[in-house]
Amino acid sequence: MGRLEGRVAMITGATSGIGEAAVELFAEEGAKVVFAGRRRENGGPIEKRLREKGYDVTFVRTDIKDDADLRNLVKVAIETYGKIDVLFNNAGISIYQPFTEMSQETADDILDSNYRSMFRLCKLVVPIMIDRGHGGTIVNTSSIGGLFSAPDLVSYSGSKGAVRLFTKGLAAELGPHNIRVNSLHPGLTLTEMTLKKPGMVEELSAVLPLRRGGTPRELAYGALFLACDESNFMTGAELVIDGGASNCR
Repeated sequence: MGRLEGRVAMITGATSGIGEAAVELFAEEGAKVVFAGRRRENGGPIEKRLREKGYDVTFVRTDIKDDADLRNLVKVAIETYGKIDVLFNNAGISIYQPFTEMSQETADDILDSNYRSMFRLCKLVVPIMIDRGHGGTIVNTSSIGGLFSAPDLVSYSGSKGAVRLFTKGLAAELGPHNIRVNSLHPGLTLTEMTLKKPGMVEELSAVLPLRRGGTPRELAYGALFLACDESNFMTGAELVIDGGASNCR
């Protein structure tokens, strides 16, 4: 316990799944957490539940594709806690559709949600980290889909591949400022995104060495490792947590 004691963490995509699990885990480890998501009906109860446990967390309703919302998210974090030590870019969407049937609008939505919003939020947060002069950590959620792809995942994998290389480039540039940047690559995880597609969890679990999907909490532990001092000599790295899926290629 206490691996993030005294630090302020910002987490996006945090009203369900991996993001929600990370909010609680980071708070348990001593962080003050500003967390963002589109669904106020989810974020409000999460904030209430964790505050009742004694954790210092603040929910900010945020559409990550809206620049004004991103600016407001950062503004609230600084006004409330005075700094941002950890940025966990976790928001994203997954749409399974054949390339020939996918509209440009849908493809743009995937890229905006999974990559461009991450770029824009880093543009706001990185200068704050640099100006403070104390370094920081950034964790970007990519996917095993950013390492290899499959039918119906062309646009999704393209966006997650962009996250992977964006992370490496940013790590190289920000290293001299003691800002570490690493990517998290989940495989099958039991979130709304996967559970909403009938039969997908069972089908994919059957070919995994561990024969199951990961829990949001298990993936959140990966984000915690990349965010805390235990990974101090890691930057530009890829942490794959996929139940062995990568070994099945």
